[in-house]
Order: sequence, then structure tokens, then C-alpha cells
Amino acid sequence: MTHHQRIQAAFRGTPVDRVPVSFWQHFPQHDRDPVSLADATVQYQRRFDLDFVKLMPTGMYSVMDYGVSVVPSGDEIGTTRYAAGPITRAADWARLPAVSPQRGVLRDQVTVVRLVREALGDGVPILQTIFSPLTMVAKMVGTPLDAVLREHEAALPAALNRLADDVVAFGLACLDAGADGFFFATQLATHTGLPAGVYERLGATYDLKVLHGLRTRSFAIVLHLHGDEPLFALADRYPIDGVNWHARETRPSLAQGLLATTRGLVGGIARTGPVVSGSALQVVAEVRDAIAQTDGRRLVVAPGCVIPTTAPASNLEALRRAVEA
Repeated sequence: MTHHQRIQAAFRGTPVDRVPVSFWQHFPQHDRDPVSLADATVQYQRRFDLDFVKLMPTGMYSVMDYGVSVVPSGDEIGTTRYAAGPITRAADWARLPAVSPQRGVLRDQVTVVRLVREALGDGVPILQTIFSPLTMVAKMVGTPLDAVLREHEAALPAALNRLADDVVAFGLACLDAGADGFFFATQLATHTGLPAGVYERLGATYDLKVLHGLRTRSFAIVLHLHGDEPLFALADRYPIDGVNWHARETRPSLAQGLLATTRGLVGGIARTGPVVSGSALQVVAEVRDAIAQTDGRRLVVAPGCVIPTTAPASNLEALRRAVEA
């Protein structure tokens, strides 16, 4: 099977020649320049021959063109963190500058798509990472969202609607440049992160606007539910193909997830588990356990989130080889 055929079959629950696999890491330093990031991405794919390529811009890229400045995170994930931003009062949401995939950081990430596609050809699906509008709001303020919800909530629907439009415009530009779809990440869709009903009101409404805006032209969309106790029921509500979550750290398990959704499952590897601190044999055992939990059905073996940059290359190679056994 080709990479596209294998991913499509896994998401549809039809037979595969082997369980597909993908994993991803940040490329600190390289992600400051689109040519360097594209080159690092291409070399990673050529080394590991993954079944889909998840592009890895710095985690704050989506809000930088609005005026957010960032600094290196200084941690083992290798991304960036908030330093300063444009929001100090509720009225600032209506004053956000216009952004476009034709300029700035967004243009750079469209360039990455084009360069990676040109280098790799059409043989592997490329998924661009995009963030939910409410996640972008959280990234834009750099503080816990509770205070923003109390003080700014009346201004947020208009801002979220505008952010959703901007994500769709960026996504369409990525598709034009050669992307096959998206890794749609929400970092707030949990039972514990927000007061009851808030995500339905300020999250799901605008998530759906983005997803419907990109669905028709996308080969695959993977929903990433970040954090503990995810709102896993969103998987079947959203127009997506696969769902990724911290399956080794929180409920549901892979086996439970197989029963809880009709979507493909993207996971099974603990992001900071054996792949970082264990042996190659332990990595292989984790892959085999993931396959056993699902009987290899509707599964793409993958980490629950970003693998730290400290993961030994030998463990990554073992992870890739394990699906061939």
C-alpha cells in the first residue's frame, strides 16, 4: 500500500498491509526560517519514512502576526512561549491587525508546505498544524484563560469568529501549496480546563467553522485533544478522520477509544515514556501493546503529543521499525 492508501484505510477501518505510523518533534532553531524548517522536515521524513508528515512550526506561530512576541521555551519540547502581546483590555480584541497567508509568519508556513511538497513529491500525506480559535485566544494573552473569560467574554465571540476566518484562509493557502490536510489542535477541550459549558459556547462553535471551511478539500484531518480528561465525544461530532490524545496518560485508553468513537485512532505512544527514557525493546513493546489493544483496527501508531528533542534516535528508529514486525 502507498502511504495515502494506508492512512485512508486505517481511518476507514478497512484492512491495511501494516499498521501505519507517524511521530513528530519540534526543530528548534530551524523553525525560525522556512527554508531551514522545510529542510529539517524533509530530512526527518527521508530518515524515518513515516506514513504522514506532520509539519512542526513553533507552537506560537498562529498568533505572532497579531503582535505576540515569543522567546524560546527552554524546555525539552523545543518550542517557544509567550513574551508579550497585543491584549491588555477587552477593547483590544477589536483592534487586532489584519493577517494574511501572503505575508509574515503565516506566509513562511505556507512556504514550508510548498518546499516540503516539492522535495518529497506526492508520495506521502502532509498535514499542516493549525490551532482552534479558542486555543489561539489563550496563546494571545499568555495567562490562564479564567481571567480573560471573566473580563473579556462579551468581546470574544466577534474575535473568535474573525480568528476562525483567518485560520480557514491560512488553511486554504496551505492546501493550495500542497498540503493534504490538517492536524487541528485544541488545548482547552477538557472536562477540567474550563467551567462547564464554556467550551461548547466559545470552543466548539468556532472549531466547527474552521473544520467545515477546510473539510471539502482535505484528504485527512486529525483532531488533537490536548490535556487530561479530554472532551472525547467531540471526535464523532466534528468532521474529522482521526483523533489524537494523550492515551497513555488519561482516559480513554486506546481500547476504550475504539469503542467510544467511529474515527481513526492516532496514538498509543507515551510522549515522555519509553521513547524518551526507555530502551528500544520497551518502545517496541509499547507499539505491540497499542496494536493489541485495538487489534490493529482504525489505528495509526503515534505519540499522544510532541516527542521531546531528547528522545534517542535509536528509540525513534525502533518505533518506526516496530510496525513492520
